[in-house]
Amino acid sequence: MIKLISVDELRPGMFIHRLDVWWLKEKGASGQTLIGDLRQISRIQAQGIRHLWIDLDKTVPPPASLPPQRKSQPESPFISELSCARRILQEGKPKVRSMFNEARMGHRLNLSWALPLVDKIAGSVHRYPSALLSVARLKNHDDYIWLHSMAVCGLMISLAQQLKLDDEQVRRVGLGGLLHDVGKAAIPLDILNKPGKLSDKEFELMKEHPVTGAQMLLEAGAAEDLIDIALHHHEKIDGSGYPHGLKGGEITLYSRMAAVCDVYDAITSIRPYKEGWNPAEAMHRMANWHGHFDRAVFHAFVKQLGIYPVGSLVRLASGSVALVVQPGKASLLRPDVHVFWSLRAQREIKPERAVTATILLSARKRRACGDISILIRSGCWRARKLPAAEIYQDLNNFTELRL
Repeated sequence: MIKLISVDELRPGMFIHRLDVWWLKEKGASGQTLIGDLRQISRIQAQGIRHLWIDLDKTVPPPASLPPQRKSQPESPFISELSCARRILQEGKPKVRSMFNEARMGHRLNLSWALPLVDKIAGSVHRYPSALLSVARLKNHDDYIWLHSMAVCGLMISLAQQLKLDDEQVRRVGLGGLLHDVGKAAIPLDILNKPGKLSDKEFELMKEHPVTGAQMLLEAGAAEDLIDIALHHHEKIDGSGYPHGLKGGEITLYSRMAAVCDVYDAITSIRPYKEGWNPAEAMHRMANWHGHFDRAVFHAFVKQLGIYPVGSLVRLASGSVALVVQPGKASLLRPDVHVFWSLRAQREIKPERAVTATILLSARKRRACGDISILIRSGCWRARKLPAAEIYQDLNNFTELRL
């Protein structure tokens, strides 16, 4: 259908059928032409044209105007490092799994892949220590042993930095943490993955893994310090540990460090059949296990992770609930937190980033504070209610919290 319109009605997308004006100099718009933009219209208007014929059948709808884009909020360092930590663990998991599978089949260990992975973990710990540990805390039935190995590696590196070990020592203890449980490859899977408590006979079999792991590393040509960590990370300061019942100074520093890191990750890990202790509760209980850990090493561990470790949910003096995202730099009693819930208003509030908290109640104490609705990202958003008597939430739920 052909229609006569004024030039003022001309719009992008209209198809010009005919221009019956002999003086038109704009060849690009003469004859049959689709108007693509406003510049073409301006050129036609400049020629003094008042009217023109358009073909409605060949006219196309104008492009829809794009809505103004909202400026994205910059990610906090914690959230940004979480993404990096996930990638490191996802890339490392098949390598650790392959090592265990090779060991289970009786093959000699190839450890050439291990140090590059330790360096990546060390980089993440250096940038934001709590991010990788947050991601690694949630372990399912199938990947527990691999993630536990990488988590202990990260904890060992973090503790080594607190103890002011040099760079090479940091790498060595990180590598020792990564390999400390390789002897479990020789443990039957039905015992290794048993959801309940082991029988006395099963536990005696489990206690063989340090010796088995040390033998595997010895045959692979590993250095003495790595063999020692695998062999003695279950020794206790009072001599009640295994396999050799060493006590006090008979246990090397690296193995004393491994004892703390191994236990902490094990008791805070969240598994399908076992709810891990929240980090603050774990610290409290470990502090009361007299004779288990080297006190100086354990105190350094607490100082590095904080009295309120990352993932603890705390009630503040202001009447708000907040997530601990980083230990306090000036005081262990004043961690950096993200405030997200008002107890007085019983509603979510806009998260406040990098707030230094004054704690009213510790995360390991309970007090009724009403249901707390927390938005968790798991593919889509959903709300989860915390029990009224709880004022803390397990760490895995906060690794996906939009802060």
